[in-house]
Order: sequence, then C-alpha cells, then structure tokens
Amino acid sequence: MKIVLVRPSDLRGDVSILSHATPINLGYLAAYLIKNGYEVEIWDYETQQFFEQDFIQKIYKLQPKIIGFNCFTPTVKSGHKLAKIAKDNFPSIVTLAGGPHPSALPKRTLEEFPNFDLVVVGEGELTLLEVCRAVQNHKGWQGIKGVAYRTDSGVKQEERRPLIGNLDDLPFPRRDLMNLEFYRKGHISRGISNRLKNTEIYTSRGCPIGCFFCAIRTTMGLRLRMRSVENVLAEAEECLKKYNFDHLAIADDSFTYNQERTVKICEGFQKLGVKSWHCEGTRVDIVSPQLLKLMAKSGCKKVVFGVESGSPRILELIGKRITIEQVKNAFKWAREAGIRYIEGDYIIGSHPSETIEDLQKSLDLIKETKPDLISVTTIVPYPGTPAYDFMKEKGYIFSDDWDQYVMLDQLPLWRTEFFTPEDLLKLQRKMLKAFYLRPSYLLHMIGKLRNFEEMKYWSETGFDFIKWLLRGKLT
Repeated sequence: MKIVLVRPSDLRGDVSILSHATPINLGYLAAYLIKNGYEVEIWDYETQQFFEQDFIQKIYKLQPKIIGFNCFTPTVKSGHKLAKIAKDNFPSIVTLAGGPHPSALPKRTLEEFPNFDLVVVGEGELTLLEVCRAVQNHKGWQGIKGVAYRTDSGVKQEERRPLIGNLDDLPFPRRDLMNLEFYRKGHISRGISNRLKNTEIYTSRGCPIGCFFCAIRTTMGLRLRMRSVENVLAEAEECLKKYNFDHLAIADDSFTYNQERTVKICEGFQKLGVKSWHCEGTRVDIVSPQLLKLMAKSGCKKVVFGVESGSPRILELIGKRITIEQVKNAFKWAREAGIRYIEGDYIIGSHPSETIEDLQKSLDLIKETKPDLISVTTIVPYPGTPAYDFMKEKGYIFSDDWDQYVMLDQLPLWRTEFFTPEDLLKLQRKMLKAFYLRPSYLLHMIGKLRNFEEMKYWSETGFDFIKWLLRGKLT
C-alpha cells in the first residue's frame, strides 16, 4: 500500500531571510511506515513550487491510499487546500492532518476543514501505522488511540496515545525521500547558509519547562525523552557517510539539558570527524564554560539561547525559569569558548502584560551580552498554549485566520495589554534595525568572513533584510 506525506506550502516560503530546513518529522514517519512494509513518498511544497495539475498527475500515477498533511497553524489552510484537490479528484483517498495545529484543535480542525477525513493527535509514528493497517484491512477508526474522526453524531476523539518510551526503537529518518539537492533559500539557521549541504538531527523530543507561549506540548508533551548517545552518533555517521552532509543542525529544544550526555555526543562527533555543527536551541541555565569549550572544539559553529525577555518580571510570568545573571554568564562563556556565532532569541509580548519598560530591559540586555545574532519576533498565541487561552479570555485575539499566525511578515490579529498590533510590529522593526544596522555590527560581521561563499551569503541576506524593511514588511 502506498502513502504520501506532504509538507504544505508556507505563504512566506520565498522569504530568504527566514530559516528553511528539510522535513525531518516526515522522514521519521516515512521510515517507520517503510520498516513496517509500506511504500511512502514525501512531497515537500515548502521548497518546491506547487502546480495543481502536477499534483493531480502525481496522485494519479502513484495511486496512494492515504495522503497525510503536516500542518502548523499558518499552513493548515494550505494543507486543506491540497486535501480538497485530492478529494475532488480522488474521493476514495483517505486524507489526514497531523502536526501542532490539528493536535491542539483536533475536533475544531475536522469541523473547520471538511476535506480532512482524520486527525492524528500528537506523536505520529505508532498512530499512523495503525491508521494504515485499518485502511489496508478495510476497518474503521474506532479504538485507534491518538485519532479524531467524524461520526453521524459529530466528531469523536479517541484516547490520546502515550508517548513513545524508547526513541531508539525508531528507525532513522528517510532523508533519501527528500530532494536534498533542491535549493532551499536562506539558511537552516541564521549564519548557517543553505549553500552548505545540511540536515537536522533531533537527539531528544519534548521539553519539561512548558513556557507560556510554547506549542511543543501539543505534539511532544512536557517530558524530555532522550535518545541514547550511541543511537545519536549512529545517525550522525549515516549523515556523513551515506548522505555526505557538510553540516549538522542539532535541533533539540534543550540539547544540553543532560550535560554528561552532551559531553559524550561532542566526543563522539570528534571521533566521527564531524567538522561543522550547531546547537539550534538550548537554555542559559544548562551550560557551563567547560561544556561550551568542548562544543566549540568538536565543531560547534553556533549556539542559540532562548532568552525571550530581559525583564525578570516577564521571565517569571512566562515560566522561563532563568535569571538575568544566567543569561549574562552563558553569553560570556560561549564567547570565551570560541563559538563563532552566538544568538539570542527574544519575543515582544512573550507575556501580554509586557510594558515598554520591560522591553527596554530586553534592549539593555542585548547591548550588554553582545550577541552575534538576534531573533526578535512578536508573540503568536498558537492554539494549545497558555498564551492562546489567556489572550482569548482577555479578548486580545481579534480573529482566527490561521494564515496570519506568523511571527514575521504580517500585522498581528491580536494585541497585548499595552501594545496594539501596529505597536508590536513597530517595536519589532525598531529592535531589529537598532541591532543589525549599526556600523560597529557590520564591521564586526565583516571581520568574521572567511571566504567568498560566506561573503556572498551575508551580502544577499543583508540586502534582502534591508529590502524587506524598506518595502514595509515589518510595519
């Protein structure tokens, strides 16, 4: 039996200053299904242009029984558009939606989007396999944990499936099903160009912190599950030897949570000959000078710290569980360790009670910690988060037009206690301009250039950023 897994197009997919990565989550699902005897293809419309007739012809040629759509909040409408095309032309195909948005709102997703037959809630591997077997054996969905579906009396949601206990049981993602040679614009992470042949590796799933604004709880839960060091290194070796990747992106939310484990992974990277990798996400309270030095020695070119705010009041309200002193130490230690790019990520309105005084503290902290890169986004109240529930109750959210639930490029459809939608974007613009357009910053980054390819990447990215600002994308 044949299955297609689809990443729908992102309305901002042509924005080269944003990060673009391969759909490793679909690679995991494909690998698990293939291991169990199914044929799977991955169609990625974030990187490849969508043409309706081509989509129809591909379905006609392959004759899949199931098409699954991986839907984030801003791509759920795009996914449903594709599902409608599939159902209009091939009514017998089973269409299902999975990912953060359907997992957060399973019943509403089926009520709102009639061309999805089924929703897979949370972690998908085991549930999707059961769905495939049900289709193959001409059975219904009743009793399958982790699904929601329609009945004559309305939408029924089955019991949520427990999270996978041992992640080592999962086969490695099927990267060979992705078009690795297809050019992805921009970077996999700020400073790490997609001109490098790169891929993401998830060494763990979940996060135990549960910040006010974070949607990871909808799919992976508030528990951190770690793969063994041996399993992680075996995947890294496959990435080097089978796929010839130049750069590995460790995409965990809290990679250094267990520092002893992180040390073993870094030592393993050295033995494997990993030349270039970066840590896409960790916390300032779970690093040390010694660990950061080892990370740099093992090829770590960048580390990203989720700071969110420079205000202790806001940090407490969002449940971040870090201190300003820990922020300062982490940036200092990373710089002393020789990590090439140190990034700090901030959110304007990470709690809706944020004031201009709180925001000034973020600006002051950025100046003091001197990051090489920053991300400044506005709060997005994603369904399934405490932020969404709180802001809905307060009447701060004006619309659930899911296409607009993005951190950049759109006027928010919500406000906070003290900031209007226009204020949020103006403040974002102010912080980005104040940081990136300083002459001293430009000289600092020029000093980091090592070759023509890097100069070309930074020139294009800088030009696109300025062009983006000038045409009012952030106002």
